[in-house]
Amino acid sequence: MKTKWYPRRDFSIKTPLSFQKRFSTPLQDPPPADALFWEMWKECEDIAKAVLETDYFKGILNNNLDPNAYGSLMVQDAYYCFEALDSYIAAATHPFDDDCAEFLEKKKESYASYNETYHKIWHVRDSHGVIPGKEILNYANYEAYVAGNLDTPYLFAVMLPCEFLWTWVANQLQPKANPEGVYYFWIEGNAGIPNGAYQMANMLEAYRSKIDEAKVKEIFRTAMEHELKVFTSATILEFSELWQQKDLT
Repeated sequence: MKTKWYPRRDFSIKTPLSFQKRFSTPLQDPPPADALFWEMWKECEDIAKAVLETDYFKGILNNNLDPNAYGSLMVQDAYYCFEALDSYIAAATHPFDDDCAEFLEKKKESYASYNETYHKIWHVRDSHGVIPGKEILNYANYEAYVAGNLDTPYLFAVMLPCEFLWTWVANQLQPKANPEGVYYFWIEGNAGIPNGAYQMANMLEAYRSKIDEAKVKEIFRTAMEHELKVFTSATILEFSELWQQKDLT
């Protein structure tokens, strides 16, 4: 039941041939069992499970989510994705090395392509077309700080939760969901293999010996906590805050 108005949320890149020669693990493969990513994920599973138990995802599964809450979060996510592209652009001004520079360029292209769907579906061209809730604003600002001030591998850590968590949640919901359900398109559009997350996790692993693992774990967990705040707030947002009139004078 794929729909043209909910394209698959996928930020994977076409792996450059040069990467296949330089990296021992193909970027698109699942990270090795002992990879830092899996270690961080295990340490944050409590947060992931809390996201799964939010009213938002209970509503997705049970087909009783308020459509206003669904639409509001999708528009908030548009803000996030536009700002994420800006974070990749900022990070690309000071790449850790040539490999990171090439990867960042590919990620910029991936986000730019996906972000075009927000104009087609939600009529939003950029982040200025969205009034962000404080939760998504704080999340985007945190990513922007990491992108602008820290080395590229730390950017991988802050971006990984978004790319992996959505797929993980969808994969958890899919076996329990009714394929005829009103929100099954969201599950189908996010379930499957998290190719983009795997690529970034393998990039992070390639730089493991050159980073502060404790700092990477802190960044990853903070981003996971932001994800939880966003989904928790999705069903209790004050719509007056999000739909207030902008001063056009």
